[in-house]
Parts: sequence; C-alpha cells; structure tokens
Amino acid sequence: MNRQQPLGMVVTANEVRTGKPSPRRARNIILLLAGSVALMMTGFGVIMPVFARRLAEFGSGVEALGIMTMSFALAQFVAAPIMGNMADRVGRRPMILLALAAFALANIGYLFAPNTAVFIAIRTAAGVFTAGLFPAAMGIVADIVVEQERGRWIGIVMGGYGAGFVFGPVLGGLLYDGFGFAAPFIASAVLAVLALVAATLFVPETRTATIRRRIGLRQRRTQAISKEPTRSIWATLPRPLAVFGTLLLIDFMGAFTFAYIEPQMVFYMYDTLAWTTAQFGLVVGAYGLSMMLGQTILGQTSDRYGRKPIILIGILLNTTLFFGMAAVSTYGMMMLVAVVAGLGSALVAPAASAFYVDITEEKYRARILGIKESSLALGGVLGPLLVAVTAGFLTPKQIFLSAGIFMLVGLVFAFLFLREPQHHQEKINDDVTTAVNNQRAFAAQASLRGLVLSAQASRQKHSY
Repeated sequence: MNRQQPLGMVVTANEVRTGKPSPRRARNIILLLAGSVALMMTGFGVIMPVFARRLAEFGSGVEALGIMTMSFALAQFVAAPIMGNMADRVGRRPMILLALAAFALANIGYLFAPNTAVFIAIRTAAGVFTAGLFPAAMGIVADIVVEQERGRWIGIVMGGYGAGFVFGPVLGGLLYDGFGFAAPFIASAVLAVLALVAATLFVPETRTATIRRRIGLRQRRTQAISKEPTRSIWATLPRPLAVFGTLLLIDFMGAFTFAYIEPQMVFYMYDTLAWTTAQFGLVVGAYGLSMMLGQTILGQTSDRYGRKPIILIGILLNTTLFFGMAAVSTYGMMMLVAVVAGLGSALVAPAASAFYVDITEEKYRARILGIKESSLALGGVLGPLLVAVTAGFLTPKQIFLSAGIFMLVGLVFAFLFLREPQHHQEKINDDVTTAVNNQRAFAAQASLRGLVLSAQASRQKHSY
C-alpha cells in the first residue's frame, strides 16, 4: 500500500439526478399513455349505444340497464381504492395493463353472453378489474410532472378519455345498424388489444421498486425524527378535509346525475324522440368531441387561473345538459346542448384531478385517486337506483330537471368550501426537512472533522 496516497479528494457536484425523466421524455410518456387510454375508451364508446339494444334483444328494458349500470359502478366503488393502493405499492404499469386486458376479455364475454344475467355479471367483473386504470394513469402524471403543469397534462390524458366518446358511439351505432350486435363488441375487443400492446411497449413504470423503497425509507426517517407513530388511514387523507370532502362531493354529484338520467335518456331518445342508434351515437360523439378538445386545450386553464374558478364555471356549463334535455327536443339544439355540456366536463375534470394531486402527499396519490374513483362509482350506484324508484311516477323531463337541481347543489358546495390548494408537501414537511438538514449538516461536520484529525495524525507520524 502506498502511504503517500492522498486520503481523499473534495469535489463539487454540478448535477443532481432526481430519478425523474427529462421534460421531453415525460411529455412522450404522457402522450403515449393518453393514446392507450384513447384506444380503450373508444372501445368503450363503441359498445355504449349497443347495451340497451342488446338487453332489449334479451327481452329486458330500462330496469335491466339500470341494474347493469349500478352493478358496474358498485364494483368500481369497492375495487377502486384497493387498486389505487396497489398502484402505490406495486407500481402504476401493472394496474394499467390489468385494466386493458380485462376490458378486452369483457368484450369477448359480452359477445357470447346468453342472457341478461350473464351479461350483467360480465359487466360487473369488468368494473372490478378496470377500476385501477384512472388512479394509475393519474399517478404516472403526478410522478413525472411538476405541480405548475399538472392541470395541462392531466387534461391531455383525460382528453384520451374524451376521444372514446367522440369516435366510439358513432362507430358503434353504425356497426350495429349495419352488421348487428356482434360487430361493435368485436371492434371494441380489437381496440382494447391494441391499447394493451401499446401500453406494454411504450408506457414505462414511473414508480419503480427503487422509488418505492426510497419513499418508504423517507417515511420511516420522517417518523423517527418527528417521533410520530405510524399514521392511520384517516391521518393520510389530504388536508384540509373540507376541501377534500367537497372534491369528493363534486365527483359524486357529477357521476350521480349522469347515472340517474342515463337509463331514462337512452330509451327517451329511442322511444319518445324516435332517434336511430347512429343519431344517438352522434349526440354522444358531439359531447365527447367537446370534452376531448376542451380537456386537451383548456386543461391548463386551472394552472393559470386557479382550480376553484375553473371548477365552478365547468359545473355551471355542465348543468345545461340536464335542463337542455328537459327543454329541447330538436336534434340540432340537442347537439348544441351536448357541446356546451361537454365543455363544462372538460373544465371540471382536469382541474379537480389536479386539485386532488396538489393536496395529497406523494406516497398516497394513487390511493387518494382511488378514493376519488370510489366517489364517482358511488354516484354511479345510487343514480340508477334512484331512477328505478322514481321512473314510475316521474316523467323523463322531470327526471332531467331534478338532475339539474342536484348539480346546482354541488355548485353551491363548491363555491362555499373549496379553497385554492397550497404547496402541501412543502408545508407539511417543512419542520421535518429542517431537522433532516440539520442532522445532515452535523454528520458532515463530524465526518470532515474526523478526516482532518486523521490527516494531521498521519502527517505527525511521518514527520518523525
């Protein structure tokens, strides 16, 4: 061993690697994710106008459609928090691939279902296994995008959801009218397989095992420094709780009102207005086109002008769907109502999703987004249940009006209780971060002092 070898070298770091992809790479990941979601949701849109027709072929009507809608939503209500928690624990990518594969298999199941009961059972199973798609997809965005741009990129991904409502219903209506019930389900299955292949090849894991271990170590270190016990589920909920609860209520009301009118709306358009399946698909497509373009182009508005005002404007525009359906019967005016309502949804969805992420700690994001999905699913459960009760004594137009009133209640709660999000993580961890930095400074000083003493001892030894 060479005793003249230097004890060490002091270097200056000129780069810090955070483990996050570059902005360009992050953009490409999100665009690929949005494309995969768009393919799946197009498949969903293809079969949406066909459900009522297929149930009618089985001899069932609005009650069966309501039960099917409710069973799907109930499955998602139960499964979404579990799948969201799994997306935090095992990664985002497995949950996305599972959802896409399950959707493809469900379409094959619909094709061979012999009766209403089996058809509803398949729809319920699809609800369970696709429940993790949204929490995992939004988790990817939160993992790789800074807070100041979350609304924009969440809008891009949700634009992929909207794309399904643009092309899917029109294609589904045309396929059904031209080739019967089998064609839409086959097309939907093919689109789901394409989405699965695209996600497998191009969407990486953004919450790798290394990142999960790092977050776990950080959590244990934080608990050790702050001397806090392990946090309960209640303690991990975003703060302020009033804001979190209001966001859940907004999501619930949006899903509840649409699920409340959907079974009645379909048969109202087919039976009362005498529209074809293709005409119904065009109206839904107009809604989806407005929503897709709005989310893609206007998703960033909440980054600029704040989450709350954009949510309020979006809710107000969305209520035109319910009041418009009660007041309008001409096809052209209904198309206009669909466009305005779709624009409202386009404003609410990215702003609300970004709001959730803003107020949630990093390690719980997918879990909280799973709770958000649960709130949506609960609305999807109770909406059809209520319409099944009220359909006997309320006219379709009265049902549409009551849905509009429900939405206005959600608007009032949003106005009263929403507060603009703060920099949640920095605010919560400020004291702990200070303590960590102090400990690191003390450790560095001790190491440097030991190094200097060792060097002095070595020089004294060789001086003799």
